[in-house]
Amino acid sequence: MNILIAFDGSAHADAAIDDLSLAGLPDHASVLVLSIVDAWLPEGAPSGGKADETLPALKDIRAAVTRRVEAQREIAERGAARLRSDFPKWRVVADACADSPATAIIRRAEGENGGVDGVGGPADLTVVGSRGLSAFKRLVLGSVAQKVMHGLRGSVRIARGRVAADSNRPTESKGALSIARPPRIVVGVDGSSDSDAAVAAVAARDWPVDTHVLVACYAQGIAGLEHSNAASLAGLGAGGIWSGDVLPGGAGAGGPVDSWAARTAARAVSKIRNRCPRVSVSSVVRLADPSYALVEEAANWGSDGKDSGCGGGADCIFVGARGVRGLERFLLGSVSAAVAMNAHCSVEIVQRCSPQATPQP
Repeated sequence: MNILIAFDGSAHADAAIDDLSLAGLPDHASVLVLSIVDAWLPEGAPSGGKADETLPALKDIRAAVTRRVEAQREIAERGAARLRSDFPKWRVVADACADSPATAIIRRAEGENGGVDGVGGPADLTVVGSRGLSAFKRLVLGSVAQKVMHGLRGSVRIARGRVAADSNRPTESKGALSIARPPRIVVGVDGSSDSDAAVAAVAARDWPVDTHVLVACYAQGIAGLEHSNAASLAGLGAGGIWSGDVLPGGAGAGGPVDSWAARTAARAVSKIRNRCPRVSVSSVVRLADPSYALVEEAANWGSDGKDSGCGGGADCIFVGARGVRGLERFLLGSVSAAVAMNAHCSVEIVQRCSPQATPQP
């Protein structure tokens, strides 16, 4: 697996590295830690050339940028050193460059300038912090993360790190890392091929024992009416909310619920269970707008007291890059964009073209 990690030395970048202990990543990976100076120099203008003669100040600017790049390389190496300690089997290299940060991340992630592995290999997963060191910050998501999220043609993880609520809980060891509790993952499904890619990405990961995956499907429109009717017939009331282990034709707390939404959730549950036998998988089907319901589901996980001793919400939401309804953005659907902007936890947006999203036989 090839992983690119954007690292600028900020607290959010450190949180992005901490967050990787909860991502179910493989023991072996090729990883590039990239740090970028937000500066630009004219291409094809080597030091000492005509450009320096025409613009005498360019030589000084070039020298200043070079010094900044070397300083950023040291920052990248600091992040790489942490990864080598936490993931000793990973092959980790550090690099730095001068460019627009989002542009540099996208180019390297897509295989330009040596790619992740130095020979043009693209990233299976690109990791960015929710904000960087920029003076101007968006309300929830940093501008670099937004640009990468919308412009990258591969999967991206917007890392926010685990909330502090779990800091006093018993720990479980995974390699050199301490995990306060097994990860809790929410997967949004809607029956689309992009949703299937998100499910495949979760199923392909190496999760610790007792990781809990919640498959969430939200019914709207005609599908919502169908599910509401099916839930009412099953004795769940007019609200049409089904929460539990959805199995078509099987009985749960309120009896069988046979609807498109329930069948969609059941297929996803089955795929994850088959590939991850040590993982606990459950599901929820509601009548709601997924743009907001996914965020609320992840934030409220454990707040009802049923998840004993494990408050604090989910650690990550997995979503496909596009859905089956509504207008699509340039490269990102409106649901995944809204979730990435508003979630309290990390969000992984999975593209169908990503190697990690390809189901294994």
